[in-house]
Formats: sequence, structure tokens, C-alpha cells
Amino acid sequence: MTVSSSSSESFSSYVTKEELDEIARLKGLQLSTETVGPFFKITARRKIEDKRIEVVNADGEVLEKESEDMSVIATHDGFIAPFPFRILHLDTMRVYNSRINSQCTEEERKMLKSTFGVSILLGCESLRLGRDAGCTKAELLSIDDGNEYAPKLVKYYERLGFKIVRKVGDGLNTDLTDMLVWGGKGTRMNGDVNELLEKWSNVLRKTSKRNEEK
Repeated sequence: MTVSSSSSESFSSYVTKEELDEIARLKGLQLSTETVGPFFKITARRKIEDKRIEVVNADGEVLEKESEDMSVIATHDGFIAPFPFRILHLDTMRVYNSRINSQCTEEERKMLKSTFGVSILLGCESLRLGRDAGCTKAELLSIDDGNEYAPKLVKYYERLGFKIVRKVGDGLNTDLTDMLVWGGKGTRMNGDVNELLEKWSNVLRKTSKRNEEK
């Protein structure tokens, strides 16, 4: 009985897909998740009119071109390595700040670009996917492009709950493999899937509740 109760309490501490969709809606967003085998891509969109890009040739004829989905303001992708690895590999997180700036009010901009904004929303969805697949470890590479932003990015991930594993690009024996996997150099970091999901589930719920009360 004790085990069952503990398991139930633990499960309730994690945000659900339905909760994430509702939190996204309160932020004026819509979340969608695409999966192909172990790979996933999560997209956050605003509901706006689609803007098409027209290409005109020398004769003045409009050439047909696929429209650019300007409603997309953030994407996040990676893949899941299930048992026996149980690893959630977090690859890229892209936030289109120019679209947020042009489409959102000042209050919305502050909300979406904050630490608790759209990045955490997408991150919680990937953690949820990983946990459902039995993953226990989340891994990422904090990219170092040689600018002053790199150390700030590491601090940001540490604030989220990730821990430094090693530097990639300092000439260690593991560098070649790491650089092939991650496509660059930077700081390898790991996090516990359950701990991260519980922490940020609580944060999302609290910030969402405050927004509803305003």
C-alpha cells in the first residue's frame, strides 16, 4: 500500500500533456509534437495569419514557393535512446526572438523570453516524452561559439538543474566522438529526467496560476 501511494504521489508531481497544452494556450501558443522513430520535434506556434513569400522572375511572373510559417516562434528537437541506454538526447532549442518582438505585446514578450517562458514549456514536453519512454538521464551540449554568451549559457543550464560533465574541444580523447555526435564544441551537461521534470512542472504550474489570477 505504501509503495502504491508513493508512486501515485510521484506521478501527480509531473505535468501532463493536457496541462502543458493549457499552459501554452494561456501564453497564446499552441504546442505540437512530431515523432519519427526515436527522433522528436516540438513546435510552439502563435495563431496568426500565414505570410507567404513571393518570388518574382525577370518576366514579372510570380514563382510558386512554399510559404514560411511565421507563426512558429520556437522549436526544440532531439531523440530518445530507450532501454538499456535510457537517455533523452536534447539537441537544439531555437527561439525566434524577432517574431516574438514583432507579433507580441510587451507583456507577452517578457513572458515568452523569460527563464520561465517558451523554452521551459518545450523543455518540459521533451522531458515528459523521455520519462514516458523510460529515460532517466537527459544530456545536452551547451554550445561554445567563442563569444561572451557561452559562459552565460552554461550558467543558465545549471540554473535549470543540469550539471557539467566535461568540456568538449579541449583535446581530450573523447572530443572526436563528442564533436561528431553534437556537431560542435562546448560544455557537456547531464540532468536527471525525473528531478528536472518535477522541478519545472512545479514552476510552470505556479507561474500559470499567477497569470490566471491577474
